[in-house]
Amino acid sequence: MNKKTLFLSLMLGLTLAASASIVSAESAPASKITSYSQDSLIKSDGSLWVWSYNQPVPTQIAGLSDVQAMFDDGYVLKKDGSVWLWERKGRDLIIELVPVKGLERIIDVFRYGHTTLALNEQGDVFASIPNQEEWDPATFTPVTGIDNVADIQGYYAFEEEQYIFLKKDGSVWKDNNRLQTFEPVQGLNNVVQIAHNMALKGDGTVWTWPATFERKSAKPKAMTPVQLQPLSNIKAIRHNSYSNTAIDGGSRLWFWGATITGVSDGTTRNDNPVPVLLSGIKHVQDAFVVENSLLALTTDGKLFAASTYRTSMPADAEFEQIFSDVQSIRSGPRHIIMQKQDGTLWGWGVNKHAELGYGDYDFSHYKPVPVQNPISVSLNGENVALTSGVITRNGQNFIPLRSVFEKLGAKVTFDQMNKLATVARTEDGKPAITINVSATSGQTRVNDELVTLQNKPFNVNGILYLPLRFISEKLGATVEWISQEDRIAITMK
Repeated sequence: MNKKTLFLSLMLGLTLAASASIVSAESAPASKITSYSQDSLIKSDGSLWVWSYNQPVPTQIAGLSDVQAMFDDGYVLKKDGSVWLWERKGRDLIIELVPVKGLERIIDVFRYGHTTLALNEQGDVFASIPNQEEWDPATFTPVTGIDNVADIQGYYAFEEEQYIFLKKDGSVWKDNNRLQTFEPVQGLNNVVQIAHNMALKGDGTVWTWPATFERKSAKPKAMTPVQLQPLSNIKAIRHNSYSNTAIDGGSRLWFWGATITGVSDGTTRNDNPVPVLLSGIKHVQDAFVVENSLLALTTDGKLFAASTYRTSMPADAEFEQIFSDVQSIRSGPRHIIMQKQDGTLWGWGVNKHAELGYGDYDFSHYKPVPVQNPISVSLNGENVALTSGVITRNGQNFIPLRSVFEKLGAKVTFDQMNKLATVARTEDGKPAITINVSATSGQTRVNDELVTLQNKPFNVNGILYLPLRFISEKLGATVEWISQEDRIAITMK
């Protein structure tokens, strides 16, 4: 497959071209980010920042501090060992923060289907399971009968949720009856990694067992792992949706599982059960299958992509370099977030719900784009909670219409018919001021006088963003940039 065909096939059923950059954004330096995931990050001050859906750029979760680690589905671990859960509530941009009962000092959270499992430092397992009444995701109870656990995996097999547990002694156990009873899987010992329905042993062999969605299949009485040939000397395995990858001791990449053909409702997943050694890529340290692309990160920090939009993956599949200086990658099902050697975060892939933290809702970006800098705003020394984070365009910072200006003594209104925002102050002892901003054209007037702005206000997903410094200073405030904290400090007397 030639290079042109490769990139035209990256998205299922769509013809995609590399998206042009529309935003000048800056990412946070390495010293400011202690960890990150596919949709969140933790800064060195212990603050947690999230993006996607109603937050197109990193947005700080107000009231949450001293965060040590973050997990899927909104669970976080604080430095004092307590566990908290943050949840988005509807489309009104409100984030609710609640303490989690029954958990402390966890190291992982795993959810499959309707059950959420958590694992603590001692290897104990806890579960949050929906009942016939109402599911409370902030309440966990201990799972008895299994302990000393190092990792949890799961999949949907034979119409039931199946959980697999890797113990610290290298044995693998399975859930027999909805987390009520457990038993060891015969033949699986000295296991160093599990992924979906696969196990990697310390001798470099990979073992697998049946897992199916098919209703007609008879559930076997016993799980019988078989060695997956021709894999040997394997150092890491990974499962991505319907596909699998492995990296061997020679840093070579193997692929098996599903490739894609067809479009829209005519999509076909082509099963390729025999692992194929890919000769077109070498020195691989990590690999992911994202949407219709196989991504490979090499030991020199280069990121390559090959299309999985084909009936089968040939051994000589062509790889195209798409980025460099990459230190690590976090993968979602349809996008990735990368950290470069300089500590900045970058996104690539599907962006339908602002998954890339770039500040737009373009469906996709197949040239890497920077995750916007997580910038905080303070007023007279107090942190201001923003419903959506600061967006930087061409070196200028913009904030949502109602985020700060009311706190500066202004009345903020929006004329829905004319799409006109008004920021007005009529406070006694201060000059009256009225600022009108068109949500459609960005045209701005101050006391009916047309003004020329460095960058026009803009609309993102129905939210009008206004230039923070310009309007704050017009209202009589002093605005200062605190670079060492990535903070905009507003002072209003």
